[in-house]
Amino acid sequence: MESHGVRFHRGWIPISVTKIEDSTPPKLLVTAKETNGDKTVEIEVNTVVLAVGREACTKDLNLDAIDVKLSSRY
Repeated sequence: MESHGVRFHRGWIPISVTKIEDSTPPKLLVTAKETNGDKTVEIEVNTVVLAVGREACTKDLNLDAIDVKLSSRY
């Protein structure tokens, strides 16, 4: 997707998405916060893609103690 001009803003958590213009596609204002800091930014975009759960964070959950079995992927 990046090779086709799509820009990804990794390391930011969206705080709000506001439609600022009805067009096709609509114009959106995204306010986002750094994942490892306190900086916030406002970015004007026409599309928002949010990826959730790409990597399981189960290593430190001590799931063996309650007899939960995980595949080798996790």
